Amino acid sequence: MGMTEAMFVLFESPSHPMHVATLTLFEPPSGTVPGAHAADMVGSLRAHAEISELFRKRPVRLMHGYPWWRVDEEVDLDYHVRHTAVPGGGTMTDLLSLVSQMHSMPLDPQHPMWEMHVIEGLTDGRTAVYTKFHLSLTDGASGLRLLHRTLSIDPGIRDCPAPWSPSVAAPARRLSLDPRVTLRSGVELTWQCAAILPTLMRTGYRGLTEERLTLPLQSPPTIFNAPTGRARKVATRSWPLKPLRRLATCTSAPLEVVVLAMCAGALREYLLEQYALPEAPLTAMLPVPLDFGEGPTIGAAGRGVGAMVVSLATDEADPLARLARIADSVVHTSRVVAALGRSQFQLVSALTLSPIMLEPVRRVLEEIPPPFNVTISYTPGPTRPRFWNGARLDAVYPVPALARGQALSITLTSRSGELHVGVVGDRTAVPHLHRIIGYLDTSLTELETASHTARR
Repeated sequence: MGMTEAMFVLFESPSHPMHVATLTLFEPPSGTVPGAHAADMVGSLRAHAEISELFRKRPVRLMHGYPWWRVDEEVDLDYHVRHTAVPGGGTMTDLLSLVSQMHSMPLDPQHPMWEMHVIEGLTDGRTAVYTKFHLSLTDGASGLRLLHRTLSIDPGIRDCPAPWSPSVAAPARRLSLDPRVTLRSGVELTWQCAAILPTLMRTGYRGLTEERLTLPLQSPPTIFNAPTGRARKVATRSWPLKPLRRLATCTSAPLEVVVLAMCAGALREYLLEQYALPEAPLTAMLPVPLDFGEGPTIGAAGRGVGAMVVSLATDEADPLARLARIADSVVHTSRVVAALGRSQFQLVSALTLSPIMLEPVRRVLEEIPPPFNVTISYTPGPTRPRFWNGARLDAVYPVPALARGQALSITLTSRSGELHVGVVGDRTAVPHLHRIIGYLDTSLTELETASHTARR
């Protein structure tokens, strides 16, 4: 088990589950008997009995508590694929209440750590599917990619695979238990640590002297960094992508930066409402793929992810000035990321995330700042309509995890000209979570108005 995978296993506790999820909504094929689609979907999914190794792995504690993978030969699909119904009146509010409860429950390590819940009973006739994976198995972007690979652009196809089908989930990389291999890996890591110092000193010094580089442990205390429990609250919403793309064109900023600015404006307004906006700007941790190639893309799909921290400029009242400062922070932090090799960036990411382990200490020594204030991830999705056995994919809402001391996480993905947003908050630490969704809408309107005014 790799260092990043082990970290998610070791960090987990009954009150801090470490899984990500997606909530997808499907429009049943025409001619389907009302109420029958969910049962048909469950039957079709359970019929896919050939299961990739990724979906047969579970962590076990060996060698003084360090986790290793065990691969089960058999998987009980009746356990992993579940059929349930929306409680209450069958509204989206009722569905999100159910998903909030499901997302609060940790996965059982006695089974491969994933579940799929097919949910019927929405009054609009759609079928919901809530799928969760432990972060040691896959990150959120890779999980989304797995789900998209099960879909077809042809609504007539009726043999779509399941996410665990070998044709969808690539075989896992096998790790050797040979002590000689472990020793060689340790030596290589030592050389990588030594090689990283000149690069970090050169890029870090330049960024600090220009006062544009955001580093971990420079974040102001906020209500988003309070002690958290297991109870979660989930909120979702969709927006058309066209206005965001128009903003990106008008401001010459990447779409990912416009999304960050939209989130920053919402968080600023939410904290102002709570009388809790700090004078210093909030920071966000952005998941970055380890195979980023020529440059990082916020939350892009990859088999593994690292982390970088950027400023959200929430101390800035002007929406366009805030966007410009965010773009500047992303550019300068990306230079550091691009200058590092894969192993070096993985090490830096581990160091970035390691202060989360200091959360119990921070409760006593309040002068230790949080490593970052929120997690924000954006993953582009397919641009054409997709179907699963004739059912049209209508919405995809990412449902992220919360780390220790991190009470809020925002994940966004695009699909067929729409932006889908999933917000997860600690039920106690972040009151009225749904208002953040409303402020996202307000923030987008403010950016559009400011951009229009600037062009006049």
